[in-house]
Amino acid sequence: MERKILLFISISLTLLIAVVSLIPINQQFASPVNNLDKIVHALMYFLLTLSWLKTVDVIKKYQSHFYQLLLVIMLYGIIIEVLQEVLTTNRHGDIKDVIANIVGLTIAGIAYKLMTNKN
Repeated sequence: MERKILLFISISLTLLIAVVSLIPINQQFASPVNNLDKIVHALMYFLLTLSWLKTVDVIKKYQSHFYQLLLVIMLYGIIIEVLQEVLTTNRHGDIKDVIANIVGLTIAGIAYKLMTNKN
């Protein structure tokens, strides 16, 4: 049961990030806080990474998939940024968003290793 719930959460977060990243946005709702979107990116990828790390840990052997999973999530973030540039008219891919995504997933990876005491 736990496996199914974790998988559902991870897949849902993955799809939610894609939808939120690719839907048109109204520029008048831009944040008055500089780089707030970078913090949001880091937080989204932190949560996404933690959910997938836990899911994979429950389903498969943790150690053999840790770095591959981080790489896949990083590539996912890059693909989303490319799709923003190619598929949307009022969204643009941003290297700073990619960096924020990587920061979030790196912090999640470190936190997960510390919490689970796995190398």
